[in-house]
Amino acid sequence: MRLTSEFTFDAAHRILGHSGKCAYLHGHTYRLTVTVSAGALDALGMVMDFDDLRALVKKAILDRWDHATLLSRGDPLVPAIASVQADAPERLIALDAPPTAEQLTRLAFAAIRESLPVGITLERVAVWEGPGSGRALCRGEA
Repeated sequence: MRLTSEFTFDAAHRILGHSGKCAYLHGHTYRLTVTVSAGALDALGMVMDFDDLRALVKKAILDRWDHATLLSRGDPLVPAIASVQADAPERLIALDAPPTAEQLTRLAFAAIRESLPVGITLERVAVWEGPGSGRALCRGEA
């Protein structure tokens, strides 16, 4: 059986080298969906308690990415933003890859999977930049 929970977070990003408007710093209210499964329901008849899943995703992703600026490590904006946000360095996330929906999905999948308790399997993570624009990664995909 599977359990799915949905989250939102607000973040700014830009895609360095993009030929269109995504090259400019802008923000999204991202939607994140997480689906987990278990081979058997627990003693209470649940895959996992919704509150436990929410707390896990909050710690693994939301506490880091919500109201943050997500940039590629080599982006020249990194030092500029770091200097004007010196009082909140944790709100600047310098990633090893471009902050595309695809890469954010991959990073979220890895962070959530590492945080799950034994017996719970991460099946799917999807990150949406807005209505109709998102990327999903399912278990077994690269």
